[in-house]
Amino acid sequence: MQAALSQEYYKLLHQKLTWFAPGIIVGLMLLMPLTFNDPNWLVMANFGSSQWILLVLIIVGATFFSMEFQHNTILTLLYKAPNRRTIYLAKFVVLFGYNITLHLFALGLTILFNTLAIGGHANWLIPYQYHQSLLMNTIMTATIDLEMSLMVIGCLFLLSCLLTNNAVVVTTSITIVFMGQALSSMLLHEHPQFGSWLRWNPFNMLNLTFQYANYPVYHKLTQLTNGQLLLGTLGYAVLFLWLGNWRFNRRHF
Repeated sequence: MQAALSQEYYKLLHQKLTWFAPGIIVGLMLLMPLTFNDPNWLVMANFGSSQWILLVLIIVGATFFSMEFQHNTILTLLYKAPNRRTIYLAKFVVLFGYNITLHLFALGLTILFNTLAIGGHANWLIPYQYHQSLLMNTIMTATIDLEMSLMVIGCLFLLSCLLTNNAVVVTTSITIVFMGQALSSMLLHEHPQFGSWLRWNPFNMLNLTFQYANYPVYHKLTQLTNGQLLLGTLGYAVLFLWLGNWRFNRRHF
């Protein structure tokens, strides 16, 4: 396992995007104050870093499987590793570790931007949402988004093991992340008679972070509480990761 982890960390650290991503995230976060003029909400939402982190994870994570499938470098890993599960787990651990790093980076930037009064200055200790301080809201948003991104990683791994083309995996994943919420909303709106079932669709779980930051608006769209969204998100994360592992173990090379 240690050897597999070392290989995956080496590949991650030698991808150019791994090092360019923080700069991209900084630039996109700095654009948020141009759209929103509420400093408290900007701080709580970590300057809208959620979507940009997901975008980076999709592009970087897709290479973990699909690029290796395309170039047959996966065969070298299969030869060296004791079993396929070790390879799959190592890739997941490394990408999720990178995910945690990006969220901590975004949280640090949020603190810095607020200190510099970019987008206005917010008081960390004032009571804000859910009878919690703004500081606690900000930390909770980052934590919840980390859990939501776990589901996206699971979906990405599953798609990577089902499809062979890296571009198709990236395009499909980005479409799901950025269009899935609209698709879920459309389904719930056009088929209200099935709302009690449709509200548990995986696309609806992509609203988790947004609903935590803006409950009154998003609760009407999702028809689920924060707790229900969190439960559904974690459930789908486990399901997608398991299905991805199942498919990877049975794939012929």
